[in-house]
Amino acid sequence: MALTKVSGDIIQNPLNVGIVTATSVIIGSGVTITSSGILASAGVITATSFVGDGSNLTGVSGFATALSATQTSPLNQIFKTAKTLTIGAGISVSVEVGSDEGNLAFTRVSDVVVSSGATFRIASGTTLITNVLNIF
Repeated sequence: MALTKVSGDIIQNPLNVGIVTATSVIIGSGVTITSSGILASAGVITATSFVGDGSNLTGVSGFATALSATQTSPLNQIFKTAKTLTIGAGISVSVEVGSDEGNLAFTRVSDVVVSSGATFRIASGTTLITNVLNIF
């Protein structure tokens, strides 16, 4: 990785002077960029845009699964989704939504199957709407 116009104490293990080649760059106390271009951060990363399929993202709920991950394929705009959500044995699920959210929860699935030994609770005052996309 070559850097120009760099100031401050952010270069570790410099290999030459002028255009600097380094094995890693530390920006602040929680961000490192390796020579292979990998960015590691201990905090929040923001950008104008993110590129890629997002398959390794966590904490993100998607609409459905595209039939193709190729952006230029027409199948990238056609989706599939499960019709049934199964709550497996030994699993306990409690759906509770406050008045700030209108006491309303929803899911795109049509059917919720609660297996023997499982618990599925909708809290008092909460409404759960299934098949919210009205596709089943």
